[in-house]
Amino acid sequence: MDLSILVFVLLIIAIAKGLGEAVSRINQPPIVGELLAGVILGPFLLGKVFSELGEMYTSGFISDLADLGMLFLMLYVGLEFSPKLIKASSWLGGVIGLAGIAVPMALGLVAGVLFGFSGFTLSFVALAVAVTALPVTIRVLKDLEVLKTRTGVTIVSAALITDVTLLFALGLILGIGNGEAASTTALILVGKFVLFFALALLVGKFVVPHVYRLLRWMQTGEAAFAVAVGIAIAFAILAEWARLPGVIGAFIAGMLLRQTGTGLRVWARVEEILSGVTLGFLAPIFFVLIGFTIQFDAVVGYVPLLVTLTAVAVAGKLLGSYLPARASGMKRNEAMAIGSMMMGKGAMELVFARLALEEGLIDEYLFSVLVLMAFISTVMAPILFRFYYNRAVMNKEVPKESVSAAIGVQEASEVPAPD
Repeated sequence: MDLSILVFVLLIIAIAKGLGEAVSRINQPPIVGELLAGVILGPFLLGKVFSELGEMYTSGFISDLADLGMLFLMLYVGLEFSPKLIKASSWLGGVIGLAGIAVPMALGLVAGVLFGFSGFTLSFVALAVAVTALPVTIRVLKDLEVLKTRTGVTIVSAALITDVTLLFALGLILGIGNGEAASTTALILVGKFVLFFALALLVGKFVVPHVYRLLRWMQTGEAAFAVAVGIAIAFAILAEWARLPGVIGAFIAGMLLRQTGTGLRVWARVEEILSGVTLGFLAPIFFVLIGFTIQFDAVVGYVPLLVTLTAVAVAGKLLGSYLPARASGMKRNEAMAIGSMMMGKGAMELVFARLALEEGLIDEYLFSVLVLMAFISTVMAPILFRFYYNRAVMNKEVPKESVSAAIGVQEASEVPAPD
């Protein structure tokens, strides 16, 4: 391996974890520091001073590590979620997710028309402002230790529904843009989505029990870790085939494995290894690479568009998530916390924007505007979420018990007895 690649990885990890620790001392989630590390190390700052860093921004190896980081993060979090917890909040999460799509898309259409966009470009701009970053959302909730609260599970349910819905819409736009009939494209996408989730249910019912017996037979946590990663990658491949991000497949694999492994002798070791590899190494690389994509000089002439789209993305998500949360009976601060966390775009926006750029739906300047909008919203989301969630706790708007306790689910009953 090229020595320079090792130096780049060392720089990324050192600065990302250092800034993550620094911001945690001022009561902010470490992800904020990792995103800022990407800006500092990126082409706009240190890249202008040290030309040698140019290779770091284009390295396929580092990019692959970042992709693995996103996959491992989703697997890691999936292991903490019971399907019953997601199901308990699926109705409210669905309403929040769909309202959080409709409101920013409507505002995005108005903003796009005002700036002269039309056709597929206009449709994509409206879609782009409605994106929610599921991996970023989950990382923030995990850092703040609110992942399994009522608020956290509602947000995860809403973000998951948002991403699946918008991916379907994006696939439809790209298919029609390539000359395919709308009805044909929609039928193919629906068929693949349904088949993926049906297979996931079948695996959970018929394959998971055999995985339990395999894990029970294993003597080392390292071997069980390899099984868990292998299953996550298999689900990621299946999700990619269904035109879903592989990370959604990894997340579902984690939830299925949780029911299988919890209580086994080797499982604590699996979680320990996965935590160290993910949070200590791969995930920070993923978040730093988001910062690498920022090109401030490319949007200098388009500041009004950047400000407008960012305002639409933030206000649309806040309003679209706040209203149904309040209608469900949540208090103001908890509803605002949910809306705040839903506004982050993260890498999902980069995926959407890159696909649109490659298909000719947007040009380079609009791509740069959308990427910077994604970065701003991603940094704002955890800061605002923490502020409103803390206020909700202080005002006793949030129940102390976890979702599982609130709905009377005994999580131990969902998994096999310890061996």
